[in-house]
Amino acid sequence: MNDKDVLALQDQRLAAMAARDYGKLAAMIHDDLVYTHTHSGVDSKASWLEGMTSGRVTYTSSRMSDRKVRLYGDTAFITGAGVVDVVVSGQPRVLKLRFLEAWTKTPQGWKFVAWQSTFIPA
Repeated sequence: MNDKDVLALQDQRLAAMAARDYGKLAAMIHDDLVYTHTHSGVDSKASWLEGMTSGRVTYTSSRMSDRKVRLYGDTAFITGAGVVDVVVSGQPRVLKLRFLEAWTKTPQGWKFVAWQSTFIPA
């Protein structure tokens, strides 16, 4: 695994979210996912996927920048900034944020295990 491979995993995850390919997305996610939103809410794998599959939350696009990868054995961290277009309960939102994303190697391959984001003030 190298930096390009890790960034490709993130790109695949974001593409699956925008395409609403929740089967592909679910296969990429670790069962112990901790997804911490910019509003400080926290989701598990099940609750995060349920928000999307129910239609309550629809991610339409994500543009990441300033991405840096740090590899530590079977764990990879990505930091950076992003602009995420999302529709929450019918209301479109544009989220400008900084993030920390974590992946871990499992017997089934690399899995998305954590997300933490913070708003970038306007």
